[in-house]
Amino acid sequence: MTLSILFTLAGVLLMFIVLFDVFMTVLHPQAESPFSTRFQTSMWSVLRLASRGLRGRVRHRFLGLAIPIMVAGLIALWIGLLLVAFGVIYAAWIGVPGSFKLPDPLVTPGWWDAIYFSGVTITTTGYGDFIPIDPLLRLASILEGISGMAILSFSVAYVLGVYPSLQRQRVLAVLLNEETDGHVSGLPMLRRYLRRGDFGAMASLLSTINWEFLSLVEAHNRVPILHYTHPTDVERSFLRVLLVVQNLVGSLRYGVAGGKGLDWSTDPRVLDLEDSLFHALHTLGSSKQLPIAPNMDGHSAQEAGKRFDELIDKLKTGGLPTPDPGPGKNGLPSDLSRARRAYIRFYAASDIPLLSYLQNSGYSYVEATDDAPRPQKLVEELEADTPVQKTSVID
Repeated sequence: MTLSILFTLAGVLLMFIVLFDVFMTVLHPQAESPFSTRFQTSMWSVLRLASRGLRGRVRHRFLGLAIPIMVAGLIALWIGLLLVAFGVIYAAWIGVPGSFKLPDPLVTPGWWDAIYFSGVTITTTGYGDFIPIDPLLRLASILEGISGMAILSFSVAYVLGVYPSLQRQRVLAVLLNEETDGHVSGLPMLRRYLRRGDFGAMASLLSTINWEFLSLVEAHNRVPILHYTHPTDVERSFLRVLLVVQNLVGSLRYGVAGGKGLDWSTDPRVLDLEDSLFHALHTLGSSKQLPIAPNMDGHSAQEAGKRFDELIDKLKTGGLPTPDPGPGKNGLPSDLSRARRAYIRFYAASDIPLLSYLQNSGYSYVEATDDAPRPQKLVEELEADTPVQKTSVID
């Protein structure tokens, strides 16, 4: 009797763990369950380890299976553990006289019979060969049937929370890739809008980007499994979105901060995008899924300064305003020097969490920062190489 009670308590404990994990993973909008988090991080580590022998697009296609494998695996884990939890409860009493009506009273049922009864109960199949007689066991079988239907419903809700966010992420990544001509620096976008002084149109675009960007950040907070999204094409990844936004903010806030560009660099929509970037990096870094690596080193101040100098040269070549390199007023440093220091501080604050996210993404630094051509460019080149066939119209 004592052993039966211990098995019952063990089954009840496992049942509550599963239901707690479902509650935290599906219903709680902010918290992360320690159980599903451990499962997902372990699966990601296994997949990355298994992909080491693969190269190029084959490797990225393989890592792209992470989301479907994790979603299917987590749902299967919930159902399997719940089945086992109730099976343990039934196994503790299935051989006790007066607890179950058995198909063959002369045969003593065992563990597999308890698991079988748990399986047909959680799926609400109910063949009727094993029938609980004890009131508490009847209540347990009812609770298992309800739990099975609830797990199915919550699983559907979980899937519907994951995949629409994946689509929005791809849309934003494609939009940024189109606007920047596939350049991570984002400079083609700045030249297209700012060279003709059309900051209003670009500011409207920045507001759209900011809105979608924040929506995806909150989706990562609500559904942490999105951290493991791994498109075959890196330019469609959330990592690429982060890199492009970082470069756009760096260029707009500190690169064009001179002359006419001073008003652009202090525009509220640019400042909002900068705030959103740091909010995103903090949210991603505080997640249990992909925390900021404590020993991660960002780019040095010398590297950031060199990057700033290259940015200024490219902006000047593109005909865009830059900070004044002349002497500052009242003995103060020049506008260019102040912008350079601010740019270095910006990258020092954003590089470590961003590079930590990159390290866990499954992409290399070269892959993530390499330029990707726009599809329209490819179409235009194809049309240019294709001879136009003349057709006649007959009335």
